[in-house]
Amino acid sequence: MGVDRGAVGGRDRVGARRRIAVAAVVVAQAVLSGTLTGIAAQEPPETVQAQVSGRTVSVAIARHRAYPAVDAADLSLALESVLEDVTWTGVFLRARLRGEAVAFEAESPFFRHGGRALQLANPPYEEGGAFWLPAEFVTRWVSEGPPPVAAASEGSEGSEASAASAASPSPPPAADPLPARVDPTAPWRVIIDPGHGGRDPGTLGSASYEKDIVLAIGRQLYDELEGREMFEPHLTRETDVYVDLDVRSRFAVDRAGDLFVSIHANAAADERARGFETIFLGEARSEEAREVALRENRGPEVDDAGGSPSDVQFILAGMDRNENYAESRLFAGFVQNSIRSVRRGGAPDRGVIQGPWWVLLGALVRMPSVIVEVGFLSNDEEERYLNGAEGQGAIARAIADAIVAYREDVLRRYASAPEPGC
Repeated sequence: MGVDRGAVGGRDRVGARRRIAVAAVVVAQAVLSGTLTGIAAQEPPETVQAQVSGRTVSVAIARHRAYPAVDAADLSLALESVLEDVTWTGVFLRARLRGEAVAFEAESPFFRHGGRALQLANPPYEEGGAFWLPAEFVTRWVSEGPPPVAAASEGSEGSEASAASAASPSPPPAADPLPARVDPTAPWRVIIDPGHGGRDPGTLGSASYEKDIVLAIGRQLYDELEGREMFEPHLTRETDVYVDLDVRSRFAVDRAGDLFVSIHANAAADERARGFETIFLGEARSEEAREVALRENRGPEVDDAGGSPSDVQFILAGMDRNENYAESRLFAGFVQNSIRSVRRGGAPDRGVIQGPWWVLLGALVRMPSVIVEVGFLSNDEEERYLNGAEGQGAIARAIADAIVAYREDVLRRYASAPEPGC
């Protein structure tokens, strides 16, 4: 068979042109990469700090998920005298923290330290050949200082990093007035806040409005709590009406609420975005969180602004000393863990995050307050789930279970507290 040299020559010329084009792209990428590397080198890496033996130790953090995390190996190197004998086998990571055994399980928010079972707001995980611990572990348990407020909850059966009970941390000093919600004989008033409503539809799905979905979930949550002992639920809106943000928080305070739960649904330009998250008040840690807060802080009209992230950040000065701030963060972990248990494999866990949401500010002065983003209406699969009675019921029950578990945890932690004024 003869060889078509013309065709071969043509292919060679085309190949040569392609190789030149590819080479040009590679060179351009190299130049651009060098430029970006130079720019990145000028920016300080993001770190988390721990106070150890009178010195400050910084450890680099990564953000594979919505929350910051540290490589356990890096943490062990930076804190050799504090975190020792780190071993990683399967999904378990074990070590010794200040001489006591500590054990974590990937994707479980519970870990064991000595004879105690403790709860993280976000779970550790495996990524890129490393075991990542939430930065919260560094600031709350590794860093020396006042004992952290630690939650204990029942973990999965057979899990080495989970347990059904834990030693309670020290109660508040007698000089601090005990919050009314620690009275075991008094029912909790839970304020349920379905977001948006009326002329404010919220996020628009392909076949639904956020305002309708969150109202349906809110009503089911109301029914769930009304059917359980020691809870008195209240809805900020029971129908399709618009309620100003400041009116929602004033509603909660006027009813002497013990807990404030605002329910919302998410959206993103990328239709592949999925997952659930729980938010407590704080400075936005990402541009996405900042943009969502800015959108949610506005009323239905552009000029009807209830506040901006910068406003909230200004007011947040010193707010971290408020008991309800710490309790909101803790309660958010209970909610996220509970929804995770019913959505396991069905949607990504986007974690507990903080954001400058205006609606949380007024209620936070009097009670722990969180926002639950139940899913993305911009994702067709999640929209179908959130539009269905089964999905709405599962989310409502998960939030109710979290509220029950959190109340039990509060009562356990304050059980041995002295009477005020004693």
